Amino acid sequence: MRFRAALSPTPRDVYTPSVCSGDPGPWRAGGSGLADHSRLWRIAAPAVVFAYLTFIRTRGISQTFWLLGDQILYWRIALGSWHEIPIGGGFSSVGGTTLGPVFFWTLWVIRHLVGPWTQNLPHAGGIGLGIIQSAADACLFAAIWKRFGAPLLALAVTLVVATAPYDMALTATIWNPPLSVALMKLSLAVVLFDTGSSLRAQGTATAAAMLAVQAHSSAIFVAGPLIASFTAREAFARRWNRALRSAAVSAAVILLLELPFLINLAIHRSSGVAPVVVVDNLSYAVAHPQAIRPVASFRALANACAFILVRPWTFAWTGLVLVLSSLLTAWRLRRDLVLLCATVVPLVCTVAGFSFWQRPYDNYWYLVVAPSAALTVALALTAWRPAATVVAAALAVAAVAAQPARIADAMTIHRLPQYRPLVRGSVAIRRYTADVRSIRTEFTLPDSTDSTFLFRVLGGRVTPQAQYHATIGPTGSVTFTPVSKH
Repeated sequence: MRFRAALSPTPRDVYTPSVCSGDPGPWRAGGSGLADHSRLWRIAAPAVVFAYLTFIRTRGISQTFWLLGDQILYWRIALGSWHEIPIGGGFSSVGGTTLGPVFFWTLWVIRHLVGPWTQNLPHAGGIGLGIIQSAADACLFAAIWKRFGAPLLALAVTLVVATAPYDMALTATIWNPPLSVALMKLSLAVVLFDTGSSLRAQGTATAAAMLAVQAHSSAIFVAGPLIASFTAREAFARRWNRALRSAAVSAAVILLLELPFLINLAIHRSSGVAPVVVVDNLSYAVAHPQAIRPVASFRALANACAFILVRPWTFAWTGLVLVLSSLLTAWRLRRDLVLLCATVVPLVCTVAGFSFWQRPYDNYWYLVVAPSAALTVALALTAWRPAATVVAAALAVAAVAAQPARIADAMTIHRLPQYRPLVRGSVAIRRYTADVRSIRTEFTLPDSTDSTFLFRVLGGRVTPQAQYHATIGPTGSVTFTPVSKH
């Protein structure tokens, strides 16, 4: 489709040529076999993307799962009953809690759906999150293809975002940032699919974006402008009745999803529910305007985008590329406020929001903005129509060629090779006995890794009345030592 047509609703029976791919565009229902072939590809291609990404994300996870203290804590909660799951937010690294319980509920569902296939061992959580991430990527791939008529561009953006080594590594663990990223991708996909102004699509996109914020608070810099853009679009067009309905839909969805957090906040007013560190940083910056750090915040965004999207290679000009791409994409999307607020505006809001932060920056905070950054750069690179097809093809080839290196790099981040012998040993102990006095290992484990946790998950008990000490060797073999009676 022509770019102008991509920014406004196009009747289904209107044919417009693709700007990037040479795709023949939509065919009328009941048409030739070419139409059926095109529809088949639009179903099969996302399915292949989903299957491929699920495979590479979960490959080796049962042998190298990152079993540290946080993963043990989160999986222990998932193993509990539904009425034991917190109704408020999850634990936050910046004090207090997150803004909702979606992460714990998702883990609980994963434990029931995936857990039975893994003996309820914790790597089921990584598999489940990998499946969710891959489903979100497949949706984003299909949405970019549909919106811009550019399957090669969609493939390039999807692979760059989905196979970012750091993102893949965190997705293979039990941690909340990858869930936030997946939910934000789903919100972006809904926005891209909806070329009109459907209140149903707005409600769906708002719900996914708000749940992304519940999973990780840094998503607010993407979700905030995206949610606000629906009402702003109607207001700028002076469609006041639609603007009021849009605002009401957004408010209703947000209130409904935040009810658990608000109820928990009312019940535990004195238990430090609020994100204390965030509030302290914001208060200090407001009281001392000279402490606001926009330059440092922009550098942190540029460095994080390079670390997330470019790794295992390095690129010194990421900041310049982001600035130029943002300007070009903003001009390209100047007639579509919602899509602008899904790409360029989140980058600006991220820099502005983190400029109030007074502590060091962490790269994982920026995982949720990486899809917007990648799409912004891709749209800028394909802005010149005569070269758009060639550029999209080159980007897709580069993304595919980078797969082996990126997958190999992901396997070096947040992996615990000792997980395999620990699983084998725990299973062997449980088959021999239901009770042991202790479990030791002949290999070194991280300080926060409990060597008895897997045995307990399998139904075993560690009690002072047991008759044996168990020792797990480097290959998973087990030696039992009788407890001395004197």
